[in-house]
Amino acid sequence: MTLRRQLFLGISVIFLGVFVGLAILGVSGTRTYLEEQLGSHAQDAASSLVHPLSQSLADGDMILAETQVATLFDRGYFQRIAILGLDGSVIVERELAAKVEGVPMWFTSLVTLQAPAGESFLTARWRQLGKVVVLSQPTHAYQYLWKSALEISGWMLLAYFLALALVRMVLRWILNPLSEIERSAVDIQQKHFGQIAVKPRALELARVVGAMNDMSRKISEFLDAESRKAEKFRREAYQDDVSGLDNRRSFDLRLAQALSGEIAFSDAALLGIEVNNLKDFNTEASYRKGDQFLASVAAAARETLGDKASILCRIGGSSFGFVLFDQNTVTLADIGRQLRDRLQQIFDALEGGNDFSFSIGMVHFRHGEERARVLSRLDLAIESARQSGRNGLQYVVDVGSSESSIGSLAWRELIRNALAENRWTLLGQPVVSLSSGEVMQQEIMTRLVGNDGNLVPASVFLPMAMRHKLMPDIDQALLSLVFRRLEERGGNECVNLAVNLSNQSLDNREFLTWIGGRLSRLNQRGVRLSFELTEYGCSLDMEAARQFADMLRTHQVRFGIDHFGLMPSSLQLLRDLPPDYVKLNAGLVAEAPENEAARALLRSIVSLASSLEVEVIAQGVENAEQVEMLLKDSVKAGQGYHFGAPSADQL
Repeated sequence: MTLRRQLFLGISVIFLGVFVGLAILGVSGTRTYLEEQLGSHAQDAASSLVHPLSQSLADGDMILAETQVATLFDRGYFQRIAILGLDGSVIVERELAAKVEGVPMWFTSLVTLQAPAGESFLTARWRQLGKVVVLSQPTHAYQYLWKSALEISGWMLLAYFLALALVRMVLRWILNPLSEIERSAVDIQQKHFGQIAVKPRALELARVVGAMNDMSRKISEFLDAESRKAEKFRREAYQDDVSGLDNRRSFDLRLAQALSGEIAFSDAALLGIEVNNLKDFNTEASYRKGDQFLASVAAAARETLGDKASILCRIGGSSFGFVLFDQNTVTLADIGRQLRDRLQQIFDALEGGNDFSFSIGMVHFRHGEERARVLSRLDLAIESARQSGRNGLQYVVDVGSSESSIGSLAWRELIRNALAENRWTLLGQPVVSLSSGEVMQQEIMTRLVGNDGNLVPASVFLPMAMRHKLMPDIDQALLSLVFRRLEERGGNECVNLAVNLSNQSLDNREFLTWIGGRLSRLNQRGVRLSFELTEYGCSLDMEAARQFADMLRTHQVRFGIDHFGLMPSSLQLLRDLPPDYVKLNAGLVAEAPENEAARALLRSIVSLASSLEVEVIAQGVENAEQVEMLLKDSVKAGQGYHFGAPSADQL
């Protein structure tokens, strides 16, 4: 229960006690007043009977005495009128039972009226004849008391609810900083270190807010310093100083990453720019002006391509390379023309640059192609553009891909049939502690079982699945097998499984609803489940990735980022979307032993991740030398063929 609710309940109980006490006091005071009025009424009646009864009894006329008593009694305001002798015997008496109408019985039994009787002595000259006793009927008194009790209770109840409303408003105003403190604590738990803007008036809360802000600021400053250091190493390793784009080393690693299937896409285009006669321009002008010109070319390309290009690099002295994922041919042709026109403006504004020109080539590629083949096609396209004339553009659409040999529609039918017939199989690859060799996790991978019974690798069928928007169905089929496997184990053994999901699935509301329902029904005993998104997939829609990560954590499921470390936005992604763990890109791990700048970047990523309490797992570990290096760099776990290939035996 929250502090605000506890305070509200405590104060409401106090107010309730106060108002109930006031209501009881009000009813009690009214009862005392009515008892006094009943006694006074009875006494007045007794006094009014003294003179006539004294005469009647002195004359011995009992009939007249009875008539006098009956005349007063019949008015109905009395419960008993009696004439008592000197010895206490009853001479004349009229009596009715107490009548209470229009008042609940529980009220009359709970609140009783004890009205005193009125008494007066009867005398004749110096001789005492007896006394008259009168007891008033309490009917009207009870009715008045009940009405007064209702009115008092109603007003007290109204005052109680008004007081509660005021208490609620005051508590919200006083304790509002607590909500901000709680929100800040949750943000810190999720590795977000913002400041609490609310300034409490209460001194104690103000001190707590100040302490929270100081702690958050110091942690944020420390992480900023770690991020700057890591970014410095990334620039040294993978950024070109002249253009501000990534360099050739980054281009080779990221293109290899795309060709190997680590980046999910249905189609991709490689766009290259070659600046012709740059050497002559540098000789005639200066190398400084030449560098400035290359920087302007890079800026124009970045401005024209925008977020459509995922890889932007300077791959040589006068060459640029850009990779665009999942863009249709019409869009690509339009991008090529826009880029050519933009560069044309830059070249036309250049003085003395008549022999200075550019050539643009664009080719498609898909998963599994050889890097040399893709680059040779790009070189051919650029040369064709150069031969076509000054500032030419050559866009080659046909890629001759072996994956599309059976046709796009045939692939769609094959995948749909596999979904309908549940022709999928699961493989597992271990994630191993580098120090102890203990298996920490099994990463689940899927294979499609073809019509001939052979397994089709994911790198072959996933591009077509993405093209036809079938990834949510494939992810659901894969997870159904995983959940079934977990149910079969029945919690008898501990399992730690990691599953990769496509960013297409995050855009599918039905899939998210389905997975949320399955996770809520999952027996967590002995199960440690993790879901992974690629670094590239997170960058496509950061908000969707953040919402998905939050949903996973509500179900006590871990969130990881796969193939991490090569994108320029990697370090910012680690700050904006802190996962439970990251898996370092295999290209970065492979290059680190031979490239000191790459190794410095790896170490910096590990340091930043450690500060955020993010576990680091190295992918692509192939030999013992890499294991030794990773241990020295404080990497705790690894995954790769050194520990085992993907296999059904791992599950």
